[in-house]
Amino acid sequence: MSKEKLLRKIIPDLKTEISLAPYTTWNIGGPATFFWEPSYDAVPSVIGLCTKEKIPVYFLGRGSNVLINEKGLDGLVICTKKALQEITFDGNLIHAQSGVPLPKLAKFAAKQGFGGYEFLIGIPGTVGGGIVINAGLTAKKRLEVSDILEEAELLYPDGSLEWKKSEDLGLQYRSSNILDENIFVRKARFKSTWFSSEKEIRNKIADHLADRRRKQPLGKSTAGSTFKQPEGGRAAGWYIDEAGLKGHRIGGAVVSTKHANWIENDKDATSEDVLNLMDYIVKKVDEKFGIVLEKEVRFLF
Repeated sequence: MSKEKLLRKIIPDLKTEISLAPYTTWNIGGPATFFWEPSYDAVPSVIGLCTKEKIPVYFLGRGSNVLINEKGLDGLVICTKKALQEITFDGNLIHAQSGVPLPKLAKFAAKQGFGGYEFLIGIPGTVGGGIVINAGLTAKKRLEVSDILEEAELLYPDGSLEWKKSEDLGLQYRSSNILDENIFVRKARFKSTWFSSEKEIRNKIADHLADRRRKQPLGKSTAGSTFKQPEGGRAAGWYIDEAGLKGHRIGGAVVSTKHANWIENDKDATSEDVLNLMDYIVKKVDEKFGIVLEKEVRFLF
């Protein structure tokens, strides 16, 4: 039986040959052989089947912090951009499914008087992706998903499920012990670090968003921060700026003139353009400062 027929037996709404570019914030990427916007109950059996039948599985949220090449992905892309959106509150914890956008989580928390979520307002990822890479900010004070996460429901390649506490996920700067393990976060529970009125929290959210709008090219096609902050050093954008690379272009990819650690897709950039520009940045910063920048962007090739 073909892979498509196997998948259609348990995914009636399976799509094929779907362009992934519109599902990424860089607007770059070729077709997915198979594409599915998952349901909460069905996703364990689907992933289990794919593992058994050796069908590669790729997880895609809102498509930020990721680069996909024009050849596309030969396997099943499970996309939560419009799926797994449920978010509830039980008085002590916020329960959010994998596809909930982080800005939506910030606004929902504000309604409950839950503080500590304000920094999420400008991060274009989802709950699932945010946990896997421990998304956050470092501009003024280091704030990360690990600060508010209570526990996460993990879905393993064999289809089994397990709840794990935040402290057992190895959450560090843009990393975790489930990164690169093809483990899917199906749901999570979040706590509050402080409590206040919705008005006070919304004011803090507005301040965070205004600060990001001043400093970052939020209206452009980007993937967010391109490189991690060097350990013990200045912000990656400072090194890139001081190396004279703002506005430097390769093909349709250009270093943002507003924030040097952001690469914009201008005039139909390809994945090769972006990769070549990243490599050029790494080379020039190393030559000038002796610091090798580490890429924060994830690659799905």
